[in-house]
Amino acid sequence: LTKAREPLPLAAVYFIQPTTTSVTQLLEDFIDVPLYPSVHIFFSSKAPSAVINKLKSCEVLLGVLKTLKECNVEFLTVDSRTVVTDNPHAPMLLMGDQADRAAQEGDQELDTIASRLTTLLSTLSEFPVVRFKKGRPVGSRDPPGANARSSLTKRLAQKVLERADAMQKAGQLPAKESCDLLILDRSYDSVAPVIHEWTYECMVHDLLELEGNTFRYSVESTQGKTDEKEVLLDEGDNLWSELRHTFIAEVYSSLADRFKEFQSKNKAAKLGGAGLKGEMSNSSIRQLIVALPQFREVLGKLSLHIQISSDLRSVTNEHILTDVGELEQDLVLGDKHSKDLITFLQENQANMDRLDKVRLFMCYCATHPEKLDTVKLTQWQKLAGLRKEDMTAVCSLALLGVSVFKQPDISEKSGFFNKKKEKPEATRRKKPEDGGYALFRFDPLLKDIVSDLGAHRLPEDEFPYLRAPSSGVASDSASTAQSARTGGRQGLPWAKRDGANGATRGPAARRLIVFVIGGVVRSEMRVAHELSKSMGRDIILASTSVETPRTFIDALYQMNSTGSDFGA
Repeated sequence: LTKAREPLPLAAVYFIQPTTTSVTQLLEDFIDVPLYPSVHIFFSSKAPSAVINKLKSCEVLLGVLKTLKECNVEFLTVDSRTVVTDNPHAPMLLMGDQADRAAQEGDQELDTIASRLTTLLSTLSEFPVVRFKKGRPVGSRDPPGANARSSLTKRLAQKVLERADAMQKAGQLPAKESCDLLILDRSYDSVAPVIHEWTYECMVHDLLELEGNTFRYSVESTQGKTDEKEVLLDEGDNLWSELRHTFIAEVYSSLADRFKEFQSKNKAAKLGGAGLKGEMSNSSIRQLIVALPQFREVLGKLSLHIQISSDLRSVTNEHILTDVGELEQDLVLGDKHSKDLITFLQENQANMDRLDKVRLFMCYCATHPEKLDTVKLTQWQKLAGLRKEDMTAVCSLALLGVSVFKQPDISEKSGFFNKKKEKPEATRRKKPEDGGYALFRFDPLLKDIVSDLGAHRLPEDEFPYLRAPSSGVASDSASTAQSARTGGRQGLPWAKRDGANGATRGPAARRLIVFVIGGVVRSEMRVAHELSKSMGRDIILASTSVETPRTFIDALYQMNSTGSDFGA
């Protein structure tokens, strides 16, 4: 809209947000003479009356306007089970230390999120049973912004249900609850965004430099020149889709096996690669492509993922990430403690990346509450060779409800009987099917929460309903967990309702939507895919954004505007 354009004798299609800014920009194309002979305008969500009136005021536009429609599509798809509302500043505005003071800005951000989330419900033609994770009670020692954080999930739940009710009354959503919507915020699991995840997709987005889903790399051409290439790593790549949620050791093995299998099954490959001795490398694949141009596409995909896996192996070795990752999981699962952490840093900190040290401290603090004091904080900073702002980022976990610092002795006792107050248990359970991999023992808490919700055992005191479900809906939800069907719907493309009259589907098809304020990470996206298969339910993971460990830690910096350590 902001770019200057020449008049064209073609119909114009405008897909814009129904904001005063967007409409004002659009009207500049129709000041005196229309740029186009006919115009079709599609709003991404419901247009307020002020915007409609502004359009009506332009007679030049009205003379060529052919279509004006509200589409209710204000979300972005990341993959077939993940969508975002594109609110990257939500952590700072809604969960930061200024959240109480900037209540108006926060409320505006919540309105935007609620409107965009409601367009997802509209697109899927779902009316939700809404539940939310109850906020922590505000304590006297909580960091600033605690009041806003404590009510955050409930406030969003209320705004979403208000909009869904209005759309239901207008006949745009089903008359009866047809899906489950669970609203969380990032404080529900502060470990998943920082721990190293060892599946293929997570490692690629964590360790390699990507722009969105675009991977850029260099290859040597058949003439010996270096060519720069870029490729999208998305569900259009079948090999990527097959391997993305696989543990990295199995990815390495799978790629090697595929290369050997290709050579063994193709006589031409044997002849073309006679001098290669079965070596799996980009050099050997380039020779095969020259000898066998008919296999260019197959070998090209294989070459791409061999390149990626090779880059991952190099980064892992350079920063001793195998050792770091194993210690992270030992700390999180309660198998090792601060002494082991200190010993590891004394022996290895010179070979570690700065961000990896910060992540290691975060893994420890998030699962070992109330272990730090200001003296220990300074000692650990010096031991790890970190900056003060790095340790401030660790302390900023307090904004996610983590009790980083030791509490005064008075808090150790409570009640008239002077009983010792129990500290919360924060270590994680080991996954039962770890397969023997030391680096594959951790799962995000999302897996337990969604499994419990699907099995109808999610505690209502911790995850209350915003409004009690209609008669029969709760029992439908319970029966869903026991009747996983074969060949169920597969994510976002399946938005149509059963029957011509828009009747609700049976309980076995009941969709489950989880929305996380403050961003999700790729390991949680993996969980959504895995549970959709194992539970036989269509699970959609939605959030304000998708974060990497680096962007999550950057968000923590922004949330802590004063640079406080929130200590004793």
